[in-house]
Amino acid sequence: MSNLIVSPVPHIHSKNSVKAIMGDYILALIPAALFSVYLFKFAALKIIIISILSSVGWEVFFRKITNRDSTIDDLTAVYYGLLFAMVLPPTLPWWTILIGTFFMILLGKEVYGGFGANPFNGALISWVILKISFPSYMEKWIVPIKDFPTDLTPLQVFKIQGIEFVHNYFSYKQMFLGIVPGFMGQVSALALLIGGIYLIAKKRVNWRLPVSFLLGVFLTSFLLWALGSTKFGDPIFHLICGGTFIAAFFLITDIPSSPVTPQGMFLYGFLGGMLTVIIRVFGHWTFGSYYAILIMSLFTPFLDKIVPQPYGRY
Repeated sequence: MSNLIVSPVPHIHSKNSVKAIMGDYILALIPAALFSVYLFKFAALKIIIISILSSVGWEVFFRKITNRDSTIDDLTAVYYGLLFAMVLPPTLPWWTILIGTFFMILLGKEVYGGFGANPFNGALISWVILKISFPSYMEKWIVPIKDFPTDLTPLQVFKIQGIEFVHNYFSYKQMFLGIVPGFMGQVSALALLIGGIYLIAKKRVNWRLPVSFLLGVFLTSFLLWALGSTKFGDPIFHLICGGTFIAAFFLITDIPSSPVTPQGMFLYGFLGGMLTVIIRVFGHWTFGSYYAILIMSLFTPFLDKIVPQPYGRY
């Protein structure tokens, strides 16, 4: 009896494992990672390598100093290192990446006891820390092609100059394919859509989260646009730029920080999509989807309480 292990419910046996799930998430990010290397060349590859290696290194360090078993073989540090790289500009200095991955592993994972206990997405926590601490570094871009009309992202042009200048500088095709300045992995909506479909097909992601998020973005932007004020931007613009797709498939679907009930998932995604557009249009910050998801993560415990009526209870 001394070897008996008592653990909390649920006691469910499955072929799934954290390593297998993270492996699929990594595969789903490969199209976006490859496209970023194609677009930004060695600068993107350097950031991806530094981010992944430093994430693994910090995890080993924190596990060592706290006398806990290593968990690097579950691939969580590798995945979050890759995800973090995808939301960074291709010009970011190497030392800021080390600072970012330090806080990502510490505040997004280890301080809560490890993966699964963290209430927030570690990549988003670190992104906000770098955005506040080093704003000039976090908004320094590489133009994708020679003689590009602007070195600003579509959302920056929208905020600073207005929607009419967005359409002067960028076509919908450019924004969907990703031939625009921006964070490495968020520029190509197409590459992220391919990865997102893969995750849904593999049942690693519940479709309610990305679909409700995209629905929230579309309906909110459509409502503002339909009210007669074109300065707020049309729904297609809000869907294909500004990190909407990476937020829908890789950030709002973060396993530990998202709700588990169907109703909670839908509200979490839909309200996150609404808040994304509201921050973009009326707020000070440009990249509203990242802030929106962090804010919505605060409500996950409440949304998890929205459950169906138990069978047999009237």
